[in-house]
Amino acid sequence: MAAQPAPLLATAAADLLRKHAPFDAMAEADLLRLAGNLKVRYFEKGSLILSPATGVVRTLFIVQRGAIEAEEAKARSLHTVVASFAEGECFPLGALLGGRATTLNYKAVQDTFCYTLEEPQFRELLASSAPFQAFCTGRLATLLAASARGTREAYSSRAAEEMTMSAPLRKAVRHAPVTMPDSSTVRAVLECMKSRRIGSIVLMSGEGKPTGIFTQTDVLNRVALSGEPLERPISTVMTASPATLAADSPLSAAAELMARKGFRHLLVMDGGQFVGVISERDLFGLQRLSMQGLRKDIAKAETIEDLAHAAREVRSLGAAMLGQGVAAEQLTQFLSALNDGVAERAIALALRADDVSDTGFCWIGLGSEGRGEQTLATDQDNAIIFPDSEGVDREATRKRLLAFADRVNVMLDQCGYPLCKGNIMARNPQWCLSLAEWKHRFDDWIRNSDPQALLNSTIFFDFRALHGDGAMVDSLRDFLLANVKGRPVFLRQMAANAIQVRPPIGFFGGIVVEKNEGGTVDLKKQAARVFVDCARILSLAAGVGGVSTVERLRRVAPVLQMSDDEVGSAIDAFHFIQMLRLRRQDALEREGGGSGDEPNRVDPEALSPLDRRILREALRHARKLQNRIALDYQL
Repeated sequence: MAAQPAPLLATAAADLLRKHAPFDAMAEADLLRLAGNLKVRYFEKGSLILSPATGVVRTLFIVQRGAIEAEEAKARSLHTVVASFAEGECFPLGALLGGRATTLNYKAVQDTFCYTLEEPQFRELLASSAPFQAFCTGRLATLLAASARGTREAYSSRAAEEMTMSAPLRKAVRHAPVTMPDSSTVRAVLECMKSRRIGSIVLMSGEGKPTGIFTQTDVLNRVALSGEPLERPISTVMTASPATLAADSPLSAAAELMARKGFRHLLVMDGGQFVGVISERDLFGLQRLSMQGLRKDIAKAETIEDLAHAAREVRSLGAAMLGQGVAAEQLTQFLSALNDGVAERAIALALRADDVSDTGFCWIGLGSEGRGEQTLATDQDNAIIFPDSEGVDREATRKRLLAFADRVNVMLDQCGYPLCKGNIMARNPQWCLSLAEWKHRFDDWIRNSDPQALLNSTIFFDFRALHGDGAMVDSLRDFLLANVKGRPVFLRQMAANAIQVRPPIGFFGGIVVEKNEGGTVDLKKQAARVFVDCARILSLAAGVGGVSTVERLRRVAPVLQMSDDEVGSAIDAFHFIQMLRLRRQDALEREGGGSGDEPNRVDPEALSPLDRRILREALRHARKLQNRIALDYQL
């Protein structure tokens, strides 16, 4: 017997739901069964749909057209909206799953139509559809998993091209070239190769053109075995007129030339300018780039040029890991760890020229560096702490450390970590202090919480040791936690400051863009900062340690009796914001974006529908966290 055609309402409902998660992942039979069980209800603008007084929730609502907002039922603040729902979105899942009344007031903010599904049919759908069940029990996590799959797919073709022989030769140049005049002696060249720990060196004419290359093979065949005197000109034993290729030639051209001619080294030229050497080992080792190998490259960098090249490789590796689907938390930790390595090596190189290690100083990272949350585009925020040693002139010590810090700050700038525009760097006398001075500075900010002190606290209270005696940092952190916890006025002022920047969610649940900024939102200032600031306040109020945003949220949860769902959703939301920032920064790098391009701004309309929906959800959780802070401090 032929199946009866689906009613018009069911067909229309199925067509609409297919555009939205989780319905887009459901089996067709489950989707059609769901659509057949739906009814439509109309709610006039301003009408109350659900509240705690409604009693145990027995119905699932899915917005067909219009907008719904959920507000705190007993809020003591004007900022009561904790969630908004647009087309294709469901509510109230938590109450329906738990068989309880909702704790929120759900209101129609415009004339709205909703599909409704009664509890028995809702339970049947949970049992029959795994995608629907996964969504209902972990809505944001499910959306994020779908977004991660999309990211991997979007990056897969690019990653494949970058890691194949069709990529341009310039990508294989791993190190800045080492050159010497072709009039140098064999001894001088060998001494240079030994000191730099390199296997080849390019010889240059007086006009700055490459005339030859000298390798370890040449050392064996043309010097050691033939007994040539070391004072002979290198031009007599070098390989003259080495093979060259243009920087935009494909890697396959280099591989072919090496295979055909038996070359092991090629010179890479860009518009007539020599830019580097590619060896056979470099060419076929490209796909083995790893954190371990990169960390070794950083640790053995002997010049600022070598270190700058390694720093660029850090960003390249970060972009590759982004395309492979590495989660934002792990990716920012990897980037921060490698950036730490660059900073440590810059400090080590600076110590060779100006050894101030006898001062017992500790180099500390601040802000995102202090939290271990650095992205692909990051500037410098650092400071110095040194011990209060009896009989030692504090000002004399500071003077020595400032000169040293200036050297390190300049080196990091050359490595692609721009100088801080606010001058929050170790070379600034304000931020090169003894342990006693730092404690006094923190205490002054806490006692006299003027606007500048509040601003400083958002940067300087996120700190960790990068090089040197970390015991001073531990002492300073213990001092901070002990003093802030007993100063509720300061915490309240921090909380008031933290809710000044509201997540860009509009009255009807849409994302509010800044038209004077090209219709974009600032993911750092308007989103990530909300999670960072709230987590900092919660951790200080609870008196718990932790520096990263996620670590703070996880540690405060049991102390402040925050539910697993509340904390987990906030963490997921924060990570998604971080992922969008990483993707934006990577896109700018690939497109050759200039310094004027804002690395944290995105156009919501340029996002996929799924990512736009997750962004709305993430911003809701940011607002929810702000509302908690506002309620805690009666703001």
